[in-house]
Amino acid sequence: MAGGRLIASGRLEDDFARMRALLRFIGFILLTGGFVAFVIDGARGIANSQFVSTSLATTLEAALPSLFPHFLPWMSAHLPETAQRLVTGSILTLPTSAVGAILGILLLWLGRRPADPFLFKPLR
Repeated sequence: MAGGRLIASGRLEDDFARMRALLRFIGFILLTGGFVAFVIDGARGIANSQFVSTSLATTLEAALPSLFPHFLPWMSAHLPETAQRLVTGSILTLPTSAVGAILGILLLWLGRRPADPFLFKPLR
C-alpha cells in the first residue's frame, strides 16, 4: 500500500493512537509503582526513625530472583567497561521510587496526544 492511502484510510493514525495509549498505560503503571515504592520507603523510614530508600538493584533482585543474578555476568560479557560502571555505579544505586517516577513521567510525556493544529494560528 502506498503511504498516502494508508494514512487516508486511518489505519496508521489508529496504530499511533494505540501506541500512545500503550505508552500512557505503562507510564501510569511505572509512576504508580514509583509512588508505592516511595510510600513503602517512607513507612520503613518512620519505623526505623531514619529514611533509607530502596535501591533499584534491591528491587530487581526481589522482583526477578531467577533472572537478575544472570544480568551482571551478561553485562560484563556484552558491554564495554564504561557502560558497566555507569549501570552498576549509578543506575542500579538510584532509588526505585525516583526511577519509577522519572520513567513514568517520561512515558506519559511520550504518549501524550498531539497538539490540535487548529488551535494554533500563524502569526501575521
